[in-house]
Amino acid sequence: MQVSVETKEGLEREITVEFPMSDINGEVNTRLQSLTKTAQINGFRPGKIPMAVIKKRYSGAVEAEVLNEKLQQSYFEAVNQEKLKPAGQPTINMVDNDDKDNITYKAVFEVYPEISPVSLESQTFEKANVAISDEDIDATINNIREQNKTFNDVDRGAQENDQVIVDFVGTIDGEAFKGNEGQQVPVTLGMGQMIDGFEEGIKGAKAGDTVNLDLKFPEDYHYKDVAGKDVQFAITVSAVKEAALPELNDEFYTKFGISEGGEEAFRAEVKKNMQIELDKAIAAKLKNQVMDAILEVNEIIVPKALVEEEAQNMAKQMQEQYQIQSQGDAALQTDLFTEQASKRVSLGMLLAEMVKVNNISVTQELVMEKINEMAMTYENPQEVMDYYRSHKEKLVEMESFILEEKVVEVACEQATITTKDYTFSEFMNPKKEEE
Repeated sequence: MQVSVETKEGLEREITVEFPMSDINGEVNTRLQSLTKTAQINGFRPGKIPMAVIKKRYSGAVEAEVLNEKLQQSYFEAVNQEKLKPAGQPTINMVDNDDKDNITYKAVFEVYPEISPVSLESQTFEKANVAISDEDIDATINNIREQNKTFNDVDRGAQENDQVIVDFVGTIDGEAFKGNEGQQVPVTLGMGQMIDGFEEGIKGAKAGDTVNLDLKFPEDYHYKDVAGKDVQFAITVSAVKEAALPELNDEFYTKFGISEGGEEAFRAEVKKNMQIELDKAIAAKLKNQVMDAILEVNEIIVPKALVEEEAQNMAKQMQEQYQIQSQGDAALQTDLFTEQASKRVSLGMLLAEMVKVNNISVTQELVMEKINEMAMTYENPQEVMDYYRSHKEKLVEMESFILEEKVVEVACEQATITTKDYTFSEFMNPKKEEE
């Protein structure tokens, strides 16, 4: 087998491979000979079919099969011989020539770039310093109570934070539209569940009251057929319910696994869970800084084939997540994800090289330790652990996560780390604090 390599633009390579036709002919004859013993053709007894008949019936298919196998085999032998690392599938084209004794083809493909990760010693990363105060615990407990509140019927007009149960019919110019009716719909006043004016319009209404509202759909409303249009709502109030927060007592604590120790034990458990979430958030913010820096200081060319593949995967995941119907040309859909896909591929290649350069490894014991640690934050830890153990892809995901953590550790050893003090609320709810 003869192989030559030509470097094209960027990461593209073209190899020309030539091998003897005898490699094909010999295997074709062997397989045709085997078919004389196993083929079933009407009019002939098994094992007694003449070779001429076998060739006429099967030679075309067998030649194509053997040629395809030989192309694949020779391609892999050629790239290994030339020490090339293909990224993505090759485009193979046969070369027409007058040489009847040899087969020649050209394979065009991209290769992985040579990567030498740049040290992050010139980078500065900020690590948050956050303490959980008693006020933070109080606020979290209030949120827990809010999440577990109940609503009780009241005989008065609806007020802010009340839950109002309504039936409604909406019309535009006297005509119905998609989603214009609702029965026994719970609307919590002040939550902004409905379009502007709806909740304000039913304030003060009591059970049994009817309210007619003239409103307008927002210009950016998700249902385009009604966006920006005037709408009339006929509303009947079925019930007005007042929110009631659960009391902090043993019955409430038991719901969260605290069977003894009362409020003190409950607060300790709340703080422990807050600390777990805080530690995750601090690590995630630091990790994001490191990943951004790795991309910034390492400019690499990435194989287009891998970017396209990643973009297709991202498009598919979004379609599945939001149950979006595929429309139009698939390439148009993946264009939306190309930039992000390129970053993912670049980062993945850089991280893999950093793992290699720094001799980073992960043991199965560490993987299981991390899974057990994570599982303890769930209501049924054993169920979570069993799920991971029975799904190989989940174990691989956890291993990748740990490798990334170790890369962050290496990066922090190289870089300068500064600390900044935050309150718990500032760090965990930055947008709310800005408001």
